Amino acid sequence: MPASDGVPAVRRPEVSRLGVLWRMALTAIGFARFGAGVVWLSKWTMPRLIRDGGPHGHMDALRAAHTKTVSYLALLRRLDLVAVETSGSPHATPCVVVANHPSLLDFIVMLADLPTAVCLFKRKSLDNPVLADFLRHARYVEGMDGTASANRRIVADCIERLRAGNHVVIFPEGTRSPGALTPGRFKTTAFHVAMKGDVAVQPVAIFCDPLFLGKHQGWVAFCRRRNVMHVRYLPVITAADLPADKRNASGLADAATASICAALAELAHASGDAATVTAER
Repeated sequence: MPASDGVPAVRRPEVSRLGVLWRMALTAIGFARFGAGVVWLSKWTMPRLIRDGGPHGHMDALRAAHTKTVSYLALLRRLDLVAVETSGSPHATPCVVVANHPSLLDFIVMLADLPTAVCLFKRKSLDNPVLADFLRHARYVEGMDGTASANRRIVADCIERLRAGNHVVIFPEGTRSPGALTPGRFKTTAFHVAMKGDVAVQPVAIFCDPLFLGKHQGWVAFCRRRNVMHVRYLPVITAADLPADKRNASGLADAATASICAALAELAHASGDAATVTAER
């Protein structure tokens, strides 16, 4: 099969048809567990912690979500659906964390490493009865609607979260990546947050082997193979690290993109034993 992104592909063996059906059943179990966990958090655990926890209630609620996330990812590993391999370390102090966005599971995986992180979400997620209350209790930041006022609101809300002690995770593409090694163009909102909030940017490279739950991919493809997600936390970038004429949001976006793309290439070659393992399209 021709590889995407112009690099030779090494394919993991597919399971049998019966195996696919079995893995689809396991996938249903896994995601039912996820939905039940989110409902329990949003209807009981998080409201109680926020109500009774005083000034620390919100952070306690986020840590409860983090505990559930760690448990959920352990379940996916036990079911042999997804394994996560992490390298590098999250920045110790609150910063803007930016990553490419190959899969639906990206933020869930990063939340396991960032116990009090918040992220941007799309407005339509509030129409989801499972997610809506969770998003409100977690105080995640509603994303863009294409207006200048929304951009100003996002920047102000993210800076408020940073000052409260939260890492802010943003996928600057605004949608899932077009390919395993080809992130879309990074929008600059995240980097305006870093500039105006006077915090560092930490790039994170996420490589899926093979690409799973990507753009235009269905659940059957997810069930055909054992999936591995490689997450690499990269050195932080500040405006002061850049040439004088690049010390702006666009310069930070370019530097983060270059760092992530270089790491993706390294992860792909390491995963494929000197040949890139890329996903099915």
